[in-house]
Amino acid sequence: AATITPALPITIHPGPRHSHEINIAKQQQQLQNNPPPMKLKTRSTGTTITALVAQNSTVLILAADTRATDGTTVADKRCEKLHALARNVWCAGAGTSADVDALVRRVKFAFWKRGALTKEGCGGGVGNMDSVSNNSQNNSGMMMMMDATIAKEDREVPSASMPAILHYIRTRLQKTGGSLGANLLVGGYDVDSRRAYLAAVHPHGSMDVVTYAALGSGGLAATGVLESRYPVIGSGECSVEEGIRLAVDAVRAGVDNDLGSGSQVDVCVIRREGVLYRRAVVREEELEWIGEDGGEYLETPTMSMEEVAASGVNGFGNVPFAIQSKKLVSGGQLDAEQERRRWLAGVLGDE
Repeated sequence: AATITPALPITIHPGPRHSHEINIAKQQQQLQNNPPPMKLKTRSTGTTITALVAQNSTVLILAADTRATDGTTVADKRCEKLHALARNVWCAGAGTSADVDALVRRVKFAFWKRGALTKEGCGGGVGNMDSVSNNSQNNSGMMMMMDATIAKEDREVPSASMPAILHYIRTRLQKTGGSLGANLLVGGYDVDSRRAYLAAVHPHGSMDVVTYAALGSGGLAATGVLESRYPVIGSGECSVEEGIRLAVDAVRAGVDNDLGSGSQVDVCVIRREGVLYRRAVVREEELEWIGEDGGEYLETPTMSMEEVAASGVNGFGNVPFAIQSKKLVSGGQLDAEQERRRWLAGVLGDE
C-alpha cells in the first residue's frame, strides 16, 4: 500500500502591515553594510589620432582631429589633442579628455621637476637630459628650436628620454588598473639613438612600439588608409611631406566615417632640429547653399539690427527664413472625394 506523507505547512510572512511598523534605522543600517551594486554610466567619445615615422625613421609625425564629444553632443570643436610631454616627446590622446589632460600634466610636471633639479646640480634622477635654452645645442647634437606657435608652457619643458617617459606612463596606468580612459600615441626623437620612436599606449598600461598607428573611434578607417598607403610610399623611408599628407588623409578618413570625429586637423612634426606644431591644417568643412538648378549659390539674407526684433526666451531675436520648396499637403475626406470624381469624369470623357 502506498504511504501518503502530508506536506509541510507553508508560512507566508505578511511583512509590516502599517507604516509605523517599518524600522527606518534598521533599513539604513542594512544599506550601509550591504550597499547595492552601483551601475556605472558610460558615454561614448569620439576621436581620430594617427602617427607615423618618416625620413629614415628620424622624424615623427602626429595628427589628430579637434572635435570633443559628450555622448551625442559636440562639446568642443577646437579641442587640442596633441600634447607636449617633454621638449622632444609629444603625444596624441584619445579617450576621456579629463583623464588624458591629467596624465599629461602629471608627466610634464614630473619631468620638468627632474630637469630643474638636474640643472641645479641636485641630481634630478634618470630620464632627463641636460636642460638647454631654446636655440642652444646639447651634447647629442639636437637643436632645441621650438615653434613660436607652441604655448610658452610647452616651450619651457626640458628634454627627456623617450624610454623614461614610456616607463613612467606605463607605471601610472598599471597602478590605476585601467580606470583611466587614456589611449595615447607617444612619440618623439630619442637623442641617444638619434632615431624617432612611436608607441601606442592603452589604458591598462600595455604598450606597442610601432612605426605607424591610429587610435580612437575613427581609428579603424584611419588604419585602413595607413595600411594601404604607408608601404607604398616607402614606410619609414618616406619623405616628411609624404608622411604629413598620409597622416592628414588618415585623420580625414576617420572624420568621414565616424560621427564622433570632425572639425579641423592638427599636425605636429618632431625631428632633430626641433618641433613644428600647426593647428587647423585642414579646416572644418562647411556646407554651401546650392540652388534648385544645382549651379547657383544662394546668398544668406542679411538684415540690419533695427529690422531684427529681439524676441524669444533666448534673446537671439527672430531668424529670417524663406520657403525654398513646395510640399503637397493631403486634404481631408471631402477633398479626396472631389478629386476622385474629377479623375473619374476625365476617364469617362464627361465634361
